[in-house]
Amino acid sequence: MKNLGASLKVSFLVLFAFALVAGCKKSVEVQSTEHEGLLIRAWVDGMKQAKYKVDSLTTGVYYVIDTVGTGAYVTAGNTITISYTGQFLDGTTFDFSNSYTYVHKGGNTRMIPGWEDGIEKLNKGAYGTFLIPSSQAYGSNGYLVVPGNTPLLFNIKVINIQ
Repeated sequence: MKNLGASLKVSFLVLFAFALVAGCKKSVEVQSTEHEGLLIRAWVDGMKQAKYKVDSLTTGVYYVIDTVGTGAYVTAGNTITISYTGQFLDGTTFDFSNSYTYVHKGGNTRMIPGWEDGIEKLNKGAYGTFLIPSSQAYGSNGYLVVPGNTPLLFNIKVINIQ
């Protein structure tokens, strides 16, 4: 199976090429929902051309399982420990943790809806890449360093599930 680093490289190359073709300035800010849709489509098409198996949720979240783990999958109420990197589609990292523990769908979590739905596709030891549209993240208003209408890329490894 292809490793997580390879999918990141492909993602970056596809989006860099798309940005050049579209004549976009180097910026993490998405100007409109239409532009966001073009960026998402370019990422999905690029991953498929690179022979990755891209799946999707009904919410519009796209994902690639880079490594399948073992055992049961994450479900509501599990306490999970993960490592993750959050990036904009231009490759800029905006958040990361080598070891983060939380209760999945525990009620007081700060996780975005796309993350909460997508992580249920992973089990212990699994690596996954998730493209989360702004409608399942921080919407048109954004949050802190995340501008509005910005799709987010998360690379997640499940370290433990309790």
